[in-house]
Amino acid sequence: MDFILMTLGLLPAKDLTDSMQKSKTLTIMVVVGLILFGGFVLFLVHMAGKQ
Repeated sequence: MDFILMTLGLLPAKDLTDSMQKSKTLTIMVVVGLILFGGFVLFLVHMAGKQ
């Protein structure tokens, strides 16, 4: 999960993991955000397949 954000250059992995270890809320927000983003990508792929 952190590897994806680090690879995209969106967030420094070490800082994000340190913050996520301290904050359960941040961890939940990151996980939910990744799930929603993945769902959106799958939705776009599904809609593109109907064209």
